[in-house]
Amino acid sequence: MQEQAPVPGSAAQPVHYPACEWLGDDGTVDHRHPSNRFVCSWLTSDVNTLERCQEVLDAMAQLESGQLAQWFADGDAFCVDLSAQGVQFNQSNVGPEDTLFWNQPDGQFTWAEVKTLLCKWQDFLAQRG
Repeated sequence: MQEQAPVPGSAAQPVHYPACEWLGDDGTVDHRHPSNRFVCSWLTSDVNTLERCQEVLDAMAQLESGQLAQWFADGDAFCVDLSAQGVQFNQSNVGPEDTLFWNQPDGQFTWAEVKTLLCKWQDFLAQRG
């Protein structure tokens, strides 16, 4: 579990969430690993409610069944492109005109990778209820 402190001077309470972090071979957190930089960061920033998790899972189901060809999840931190080819993450502050930083290979993931983490994240959020 990790704790995010509230903004100083606000009446907000600290937020606790599981560390969605990829561990390196030595057992330490590898913050530069693509799973941390993209998928886990996306879950904790842009998919932080049960409703949002369900919205993404519903879109994935429609893509898998052929009802949709592509679906975009535009959030505060990431623009995520879901298609039959997989899942592509781009940071929200980077646009398609920034060709050096758009659709980079380390931001590409398989359906299985993203769906597995998304389902585990949804389970966690449901337990917090």
